[in-house]
Amino acid sequence: MDDEASDDAPSGVAESSTSRRPVERRLGRFRTPAFATVAVAGAFAAGVVVGGGHSFGPLHAVAESSLTGRAEFATLEKTWELIHEDWADPNDLDDSALIYGAAQGMVAAIGDTGHSTFLDPEAAKAFQEESQGKFVGIGVEVDTRCGQPVVTSTMDGSPARAAGLLPGDVIAEVDHVSTDGIDSSKLRDLILGNAGDKLTLTIDRPSKDQPLQVDVVRQTIDVDPVTWRWLPDQTVQMRISGFSAGVNREVDSALGTIRQQGAKRLIVDLRGNPGGLVPEVIGVASQFLDEGATVYEEQGRDGVAKPVRTVGHSGKWLDLALNVLVDGESASGAEVLAAALHDNGRAQLIGEKTFGTGTVLSTFPQEDGSALVLGTSFWLTPRGEHIWREGVLPDKVVPLEPDAFPSRPSDDATMTTAELAASHDAQLQAAYAAIDAAAPASPVI
Repeated sequence: MDDEASDDAPSGVAESSTSRRPVERRLGRFRTPAFATVAVAGAFAAGVVVGGGHSFGPLHAVAESSLTGRAEFATLEKTWELIHEDWADPNDLDDSALIYGAAQGMVAAIGDTGHSTFLDPEAAKAFQEESQGKFVGIGVEVDTRCGQPVVTSTMDGSPARAAGLLPGDVIAEVDHVSTDGIDSSKLRDLILGNAGDKLTLTIDRPSKDQPLQVDVVRQTIDVDPVTWRWLPDQTVQMRISGFSAGVNREVDSALGTIRQQGAKRLIVDLRGNPGGLVPEVIGVASQFLDEGATVYEEQGRDGVAKPVRTVGHSGKWLDLALNVLVDGESASGAEVLAAALHDNGRAQLIGEKTFGTGTVLSTFPQEDGSALVLGTSFWLTPRGEHIWREGVLPDKVVPLEPDAFPSRPSDDATMTTAELAASHDAQLQAAYAAIDAAAPASPVI
């Protein structure tokens, strides 16, 4: 199943500017200031990617009059001239940055917030690297709901964990730049960088009277997107943090292991999952749904919705109890998977309404290394419902307290009954309590 999906993976080779064939197609979103939890470990939240076999025909050279002939173009051109003629520090100007900024503004004006975007060459490169599950950073997840980044977890083997960062630590400064009120994009820019570079973090730790100065060295980190642990009563919590290359293979292996060890109930944790590669999403859905089940529908500009279905009939968890955890940061591929399992009567959704990424994004590489990521169609749930800007509503809405964070499998290898009861993760508790309840939906035929 994974091998078949991999055959559709994009080659990553940029095509000529005279082609409209996208190298990648994504059902994804990018981190925005509105997000509560920010995985500053990675450069971007990868969207859902499908292979580059979709052709839109040749892109004929656009006549200049189509843009430059517009009255508004004169405003753009005049702005460029005024900047170069009157900006106080002409030596400070970067023409490439101005052009890329204009392109970013043009795409932002579409209103597909968090989805369609323009990436400069550096951002485009980082975007591609993260889709492969690698990045250069410090390996920490943070929550920004209170106006400053609060550490929620650190990754195994990460610089953040080696430096002693703990859940609950407030990152007050990065290299002496205050993070008060910072949005996730700017925080990412502060923390990400080149491997081997040192960062100095100012940490406010609740148990300490004075701030701590912590030096952290950036390094290349391989993300482990699939982690799991045992809960009581033959129950497993499996977190899928993203759908990068190879996730379906990891899920398949993990499901085989836990079944062999006697697992009877499974909680799939998609909280904070921003999406990933479409073949991986379809592959994971196929672990839980019968062959031919609808995973999602894709609606093009012609308004016609076409079903995208599961593949294969060798899923490892077709017959055992299943619930799914989601939150406001479950986006893109995570929403696709959650809606698929719900609408096919396979699982209940527990947590909070998802982000609402409903556009299919096509990536158009440019000759200078930049890329346009543009919504070219919509994806719908198996029942044909739009979720763009709406999100997927759980069956059981369970919010977390402002000072509570999701409990991750990476926190502890197992969780006892007493530990689960004492946890501040009300969503995990609710998913565990409801795991044997019948799923509310009837399967989509």
